[in-house]
Amino acid sequence: MFREAVIKYCSPTLAGLKTGNIFNFSTEVCPIEKVAEEYNAFFNTFDIYVSVLRKNAESSLIYLYRRKKLEQDLKNEKNREFLEKYGYDTSNTQECLKRLAQRIEDADGFPHEIGLFLSYPIEDVIGFIENKGSNCLLCGYWKVYHDVVGAKKSFSKFKKCTDVYSRLYNDGRPIEKLIV
Repeated sequence: MFREAVIKYCSPTLAGLKTGNIFNFSTEVCPIEKVAEEYNAFFNTFDIYVSVLRKNAESSLIYLYRRKKLEQDLKNEKNREFLEKYGYDTSNTQECLKRLAQRIEDADGFPHEIGLFLSYPIEDVIGFIENKGSNCLLCGYWKVYHDVVGAKKSFSKFKKCTDVYSRLYNDGRPIEKLIV
């Protein structure tokens, strides 16, 4: 069940196209801590990590990410300056994830900076905040306020990747053979 969710929601991360993806996973199926531990033992050898950002009685919000890519994103000067305004210590990836989890817990919805953990361009994260989610030029995997052409290309790659990975997985290809 968890592998199917990873294929459905995280194929671009498995393929190395994105830093990370998030998805909800039913906690009624099995204890998420056990699932996260089991999959981290498997995925960590590929520099892919599973983190539980939020958990309640019905579901858990899962962040599947590539640690080295996240560390690079956090070192980006614009991203770093932006995140520090929200209390993130970008020199420590684990502390950033703890801070993100806390911001999710405290927010009514998602904190806007989550986009930087999901490979959204900072210009679009800032555009979303400044426009309060309105007036976007394109809506797809995120709301686009800056580079429409680049975003369309990314959206197309993500969709194609997910379609191909789903087909290959459903045809019997093991998940480890899909990780780039």
